[in-house]
Amino acid sequence: MHVTARHFVPFLIAGGAAAAIAAAPLASANQMSCTDVGNATQCGSPGNSQITANAPVVQQPPQLIIIHRGRF
Repeated sequence: MHVTARHFVPFLIAGGAAAAIAAAPLASANQMSCTDVGNATQCGSPGNSQITANAPVVQQPPQLIIIHRGRF
């Protein structure tokens, strides 16, 4: 069996893709500085900003059950 250059091309492409993925820089975890802003938290780093809103706690009023007997 003769091996030609066209048999190696898919392996070269796959190897190049694997090398590119391995050499790609990992996402750096820049420290974000966070600040409380009322009912929200604002975090930011260079080129990134994130606001997380916190829902206020709402007290539910007691429920009143009314039973109608024989009346529609």
